[in-house]
Amino acid sequence: MSTVESERLILRDIAPTDWDALNTLVSDPAVTRFMHFASWDEAKRRQWFTRMVQEASNPRRGAYDNWAITLRSNRLLIGWLFIGASHPDAGARGCGFALGQRFCGQGYMPEALRAAFAYEFTALGARRIIAECATANVASARAMQKSGMNYVGAFYDADFEGNRASREHYAIVLQGEKRPEVGAIERT
Repeated sequence: MSTVESERLILRDIAPTDWDALNTLVSDPAVTRFMHFASWDEAKRRQWFTRMVQEASNPRRGAYDNWAITLRSNRLLIGWLFIGASHPDAGARGCGFALGQRFCGQGYMPEALRAAFAYEFTALGARRIIAECATANVASARAMQKSGMNYVGAFYDADFEGNRASREHYAIVLQGEKRPEVGAIERT
């Protein structure tokens, strides 16, 4: 993956030196209270991290992009962003993200999402990107709205680990593509 830059951020591959910062991020209950990371122990977080580092070093990696979100000013890692072909809606790329608590409310996540979406649509040929958040996770819903994603609907469904909850679904499509209708996302 190429490095993606925005006004205040640099999105880059996950590096082996990112362990401490990412582990701190995804083990913070304030950050993960609505996410699958909340139930992960350190061994599971380490396994996830190791896989991301391995994927980043593979020149023929699959359809997954895991980015460290860093500040341009000092290269500090403040968050994580994933976009990949993991969503059950055929033709869509799924999206997930986490941002350090002290960086919330400053517009960093919408900025990171807009930069990642532009890269996905122009460099990788994505046509639709879908994301979801727990209905109670108002901050994530707001970040998706501010990044240009459209509300698709609220559903009680399972995430990729089988955790069932009420979730709001959002989507952004390549300009000129048909916007997905409410209920267009399959649920299990």
